[in-house]
Amino acid sequence: MAQKTKHWEDIAPFWTEYAAHHTNSTHGDIIHISKGLVPFWDDYLINTRFSDVELSVNKPVLKEVIHEFSNLLDGQDPGYFNVIKEDGFYRMYYGASYGGVSRECYMESKDGIHWERPNLGIYEVDGSYDNNVVVDKILDNFCAMKDENPNCPPEERYKAVASCNELEGYANIPEEDWYGNKITYGLVSMTSPDGLHWKKHSLVSYNLHFDSLNTLHWNPHTKKYYIFARVMLDHPEFTATRFPSEVIGIRGIMVQESEDFVHWSDPVQLNIQGGEDYQMYTNCIMAYPYDTRYYIGFPTRYSDRGEWSANYDRLGGIEERKKRAEKELRLGLAITDCVFMSSRDYYNWYRFDEACITPGPENGLNWLYGDGYPAQGYLVETPAPIEGYPNELSILVPIHHMLPNKTQLVRYAYRRDGFASVKAGYKPKKLLTKQFTFDGDQIKMNFRTSARGFIKIQILDHRGVPFKEGYTTCEIFGDSIDRIIDFDKPLSDLHGKVVSMEITMCDAEIFSLTFGDKEES
Repeated sequence: MAQKTKHWEDIAPFWTEYAAHHTNSTHGDIIHISKGLVPFWDDYLINTRFSDVELSVNKPVLKEVIHEFSNLLDGQDPGYFNVIKEDGFYRMYYGASYGGVSRECYMESKDGIHWERPNLGIYEVDGSYDNNVVVDKILDNFCAMKDENPNCPPEERYKAVASCNELEGYANIPEEDWYGNKITYGLVSMTSPDGLHWKKHSLVSYNLHFDSLNTLHWNPHTKKYYIFARVMLDHPEFTATRFPSEVIGIRGIMVQESEDFVHWSDPVQLNIQGGEDYQMYTNCIMAYPYDTRYYIGFPTRYSDRGEWSANYDRLGGIEERKKRAEKELRLGLAITDCVFMSSRDYYNWYRFDEACITPGPENGLNWLYGDGYPAQGYLVETPAPIEGYPNELSILVPIHHMLPNKTQLVRYAYRRDGFASVKAGYKPKKLLTKQFTFDGDQIKMNFRTSARGFIKIQILDHRGVPFKEGYTTCEIFGDSIDRIIDFDKPLSDLHGKVVSMEITMCDAEIFSLTFGDKEES
């Protein structure tokens, strides 16, 4: 005989322990929620002590190949893709070998899906100006942005950073480095009036590695520039990694800030909440376009098991792997994928250690060093394949890296806000929020359930006790990115009061909440 299923009201409440916990809470434990997005990309809102829902990362859906780099005029071995959204079109920058020299190349798209290579005629390569080169020589990387700072001079509307070992012509170069030596390598900045014609600007930082796609941003909320760059962390306490070969020299991420793009703070290592000190080859950090208070990152994770095993003989791509191992063992052993992380303040980050993008089914050209490097800055709203469905949020990922004339750009799609979520299976689970005050008189929810599943929300007072009436929903079911949560009493009556939510979930998933003003019916 099947066990009788309990209704949500019968699920063991935590009232005694929970109320005692909140009676002793201090004001410092209370969160204030401003109008805007509250995503479930971390445990910021979750009272983990009293919740049993699962918070986990989500994988995007592979869609299609949108561009193939099979033409010699596209450049060889393209990588480190970087996208800027303009009014009515997109710019893409990528590094490639062109005429035997690493150069920065350029493409454009009207919709972010179909890309064209313009003949810019800026630089002569192999006796011809018929190319898409925008920077004649790069050392390893180049990342550009459009500066939305209202005080930015027009001639510096576009800015970029790159690692460089030829520093002549750049401003702000000290006479010597931290150790009293001449500075010959560093992270430099460039500026451009149109995103195509670039000139040298200044030295940003030195004495670190920078041999990755370092990213830069202007933030309208703090009115500061931020640069996220590679740092090599060589500390004896880094022993949490599974692979002993990675203990010495952990590739990490540091941040610097500036109010004027000239004078920069000292680099500070990011504080990342995650399980292991593993190698993060890139950071792929960008502002979330639907609420730029949040920053998200898709760092590439590098895994080197240190020695050949029988699995490598069975793993797809054996021929290419052996070729790379002959040049350098780690190039044959290393495998890369991608993880997701987010931040509310640029310094503290919540990272999921489960991969969000993996190399995929073995096809002889993947499970190699070079998989899982998403395009920086590309987070584009694209139409859903079925009429009436909400638009998707697409990212681009190159595949077949380091394979001559085989690199392709593939599109993956996420649900809006869908990088991570809280989940419950068929057995009902509870999500208890931390205590908070809030702005706004309406809450929307991005969620989905099964036909039999549901979500039910109660607002609790400062003691952790449900209000007697008015603030308990009916069973909510469906699939929507912006469902209004209905309460019998107005939320505005709770302004200034300390509350929390108890959310019961059955076969359901919540991606985000949005606090805002009530819409006119």
